[in-house]
Amino acid sequence: MARRVSHIDPDRLRDRLVSLVRIPSVTGQEDAAVGQVANWLQELDAEVDYWNDGIAALQRDRRYPGHEVERAWAPVAVGVIRGEQPGPTVLLTGHIDVVPPGDYSRWNDEPFSGMIRGDRVYGCGACDMKSGLMAAMAAFEAFAEGGRNFPGRVVFAAVPAEEDSGLGTLAAIRAGWKADACIIPEPTMGGEGMPELVIAHAGAMSLKIEVPGKSAHASKRLQGESALDHFITVYNAMRADEKALNENVSHPLMKVHDMPYSTNVGTIHGGLWSSSVMDSLEALVRVGVSLDETIEEAEARFRNSIMEYIRDDPWLSQHPPRITRMASGFGSAQTREDHPLVQVLAEAAEEEFRGQTRIGAAPYGCDMSGWVRHTGTPTVIYGPGEIELAHAPNESVSLDATYRVARALVKTTERLLDIPVDELRLEKDE
Repeated sequence: MARRVSHIDPDRLRDRLVSLVRIPSVTGQEDAAVGQVANWLQELDAEVDYWNDGIAALQRDRRYPGHEVERAWAPVAVGVIRGEQPGPTVLLTGHIDVVPPGDYSRWNDEPFSGMIRGDRVYGCGACDMKSGLMAAMAAFEAFAEGGRNFPGRVVFAAVPAEEDSGLGTLAAIRAGWKADACIIPEPTMGGEGMPELVIAHAGAMSLKIEVPGKSAHASKRLQGESALDHFITVYNAMRADEKALNENVSHPLMKVHDMPYSTNVGTIHGGLWSSSVMDSLEALVRVGVSLDETIEEAEARFRNSIMEYIRDDPWLSQHPPRITRMASGFGSAQTREDHPLVQVLAEAAEEEFRGQTRIGAAPYGCDMSGWVRHTGTPTVIYGPGEIELAHAPNESVSLDATYRVARALVKTTERLLDIPVDELRLEKDE
């Protein structure tokens, strides 16, 4: 075990992370970054699968989660290392896309600089989640360079479009990739300076809400029907639905969050002229999905809550808002706490970080749901980086934490490969 862990080179891990951060890979523009990962994989003695799944084919798939960012394809890079004996498949996977950096003036450095200060690398995507992806790749490389005297196989996958809908993971699943255990190194660092081991996460879906109004001259405002005023009513209905959902949380690990299932208005567009009553309004909304419901059930719950709330409204009852689902990739997901994957990773993490690993649940969605719901793969989230720094100016990550996570992934993978496949499979009720 020590010999394989020794193949993780902290300098090479740092250099690859910096190099990847310097490649802008905003959702929908991941080609260059995925290509770089594919090049690194081809330098190893590994099988490499590198392809583009066309958006038209993805849209025809019954599991298509929708998407918001226009694209022609989803590029994916997968590497495989096979052991000398049969055994389980362990998947290490993460997304390579990042959210737009926003206002450059709010960054201390150019957003894709990959600047190093002390122990930290700065840049858009450094925390979420290029550090975790490179930690997973370093662990994969340790198996490529450490000999094949192990059972089963180790698979590494770099996927796009997680920040959008999960199309990249769907593309990997459509290509036939599956595993007996999966680890996604999204940022889970806690206040104790150790990553949390996340075994459950909320889901999320994106909806477009169109609220109708009636135009009139601003000087005769009362003759019109302001779409903005009516959106405020719809907004209050959304808040009531959110409150009711969060008052009924049952999962003990989700209860620790102030807001396990959040509903958020991301953008609002409406109106044509300051002197005209707003005749229409469009809002893009992120709606939380609980562990106890599917995407379809969550959408029905949300719709019914809105319609019930506005039932007696003179205008909205006759002119109800139009609600359209845009993307739904982040269904909720969970793996039971006593699963071998959880136990083995917790032990390896405690060895590397010299402290007890906290088991938790996350209020955000991620690609874990795709592997759990579409392939039945027991999956957990464990990686470097603080979620509070993700999607924010001056995003950064600790190099030491990234290195320790890579070592923990190697130890976990080695131990998982020695577990019979039947013991890793999810129970039917999960």
